[in-house]
Amino acid sequence: MIGTVTRSTLYRHPRIFTGTAPDAFAEAFLVEDGRVTWVGAARDAPETDRTENLEGGLVLPGLIDTHTHPTWIARIVDAVACGAPAVTSIDELVEALRGHQKLGIDGEWVDGWGYDEAQLAERRTPTRDDLDRVSTTQPVHVLRSDAHSGVCNTRALEIAGITRDTPDPPGASFGRHPDGTPNGVLTEVAANHAVMRHMRSPGFEADVDALVRVSTHLAERGIVAVTDMACVPGSYEQLDLYREAARRGFKQNVRVFYVFDALRDRPVKAPTGEQGQVAVGGVKLFLDGSVSNRTAWMRTPFRGSATEHGFRTASPEEVAAAAAYSREHRIQLAVHAMGDRALQEVVDVLGEEEPWLDTVPSVRVEHATVLDADLVARMAGARMAFGVATNVDFLFAEHGSYAANLTGEQLARCYPVRTLYDGLGPAALSSDCPATTWPDPDDPFMSIQAAVTRRAHDGSEMNAVQAVTVGEALMLYTGRARLVTDLGDVGRIVPGAEASFVTVDRDLFEVGPSTIIDSAVTGTWIRGEQVYERARP
Repeated sequence: MIGTVTRSTLYRHPRIFTGTAPDAFAEAFLVEDGRVTWVGAARDAPETDRTENLEGGLVLPGLIDTHTHPTWIARIVDAVACGAPAVTSIDELVEALRGHQKLGIDGEWVDGWGYDEAQLAERRTPTRDDLDRVSTTQPVHVLRSDAHSGVCNTRALEIAGITRDTPDPPGASFGRHPDGTPNGVLTEVAANHAVMRHMRSPGFEADVDALVRVSTHLAERGIVAVTDMACVPGSYEQLDLYREAARRGFKQNVRVFYVFDALRDRPVKAPTGEQGQVAVGGVKLFLDGSVSNRTAWMRTPFRGSATEHGFRTASPEEVAAAAAYSREHRIQLAVHAMGDRALQEVVDVLGEEEPWLDTVPSVRVEHATVLDADLVARMAGARMAFGVATNVDFLFAEHGSYAANLTGEQLARCYPVRTLYDGLGPAALSSDCPATTWPDPDDPFMSIQAAVTRRAHDGSEMNAVQAVTVGEALMLYTGRARLVTDLGDVGRIVPGAEASFVTVDRDLFEVGPSTIIDSAVTGTWIRGEQVYERARP
């Protein structure tokens, strides 16, 4: 029952995946005061006054999304979804934005998210001229599927003060017409944030309420612990936002990661190293862009070009400065690196540095898209302690863009989950929600299926030798994922762990691998409290 806190209950089910190994199962576990106190075979279970037989095909430890953006999810609740298959042309994108609930309200922004020019019929990025068809009096902004770039209309450019004379930000660019006037295209994070920072928050109270609603969204997907991986402090700090949301009903454990560049203009309270449900996890540094936007930093050129390598968005000095800040405050450094050249740079600059954390990697590598086996070996053998949160879900959802942008040799090295699983202890699958074109981007079963079948949503093969088993994919959301960042003692059903677990409607080990995506969470418990129960048909 929703809201029921388990004081002392024995839970039974014939298939309880414990998250301690790919083939480790139990039949019962005892929960007392929000923690697991015993796990084993049903016949050996201790006597207790209360026993509950869990329903469904499988019980799992609560799932961990080690790279997501709950505050962004909260912000796009009212934004227009502009991704395929709902939107497949610029005309359809304009028409969708015309349906925004705030269109016609003076001073309000009309916002959307999720477009990918490769999936639009015109095969080009929309411009301010296109979005001026939505409104010339209200600012309009649409976030690209990678959440790095975007496009805005003329009014938004005016509000942001971006003109012909505005220089490009470091590691980013403002698109321009031939005469030098901005065309509304905002390539990479710094350019996009130059406009997005003018999109007013509805206020601290409204943001808290929205975040509490996101907690339910996460629970429906079986997610019990998250990082918020790109927080930019403004009129308030996200740490304060989450703490207030937790007081009002946000249930998941969360670690806040602040964008390092943003701290130069808006410093936050020094992290204290405290943990608990809500805490600062670290800082995030962007080292390159995205594959789908051809801005990932590559050793060799993208398909169809002799010179296009993408670009770096941070210098070695900036990487070192971010590491020094993290070391000083004893928090993690998360480095966004998708291209193989960017990944090499992370290891070259930081590999021989002394780690500063004891229980988790001092340096996390985010996405690790085009990754070599020898670089994984370098990470594993380095003096620095590295962890990786990767995203095979991107390849599943955006395979057409990847295949169009990468050479065959580059594509064959994309998201090597098997190599990571075998070669590096702290590794996880993650969603990066909402930064992909898939309509339900933080559905863990989509990511698990992609890792197991190595088939994209359109049936395309995605380098089958990098497939993992169902149990291994689940470990990358549970027992292995917990090694990437300290999110509390979750991800395992073992004595002493938090009693955070989920029930699934089918046994993932028994169904056809290509149907894993059809699975659904039927119940979610966090610290002994049931926080979600799927409505019965």
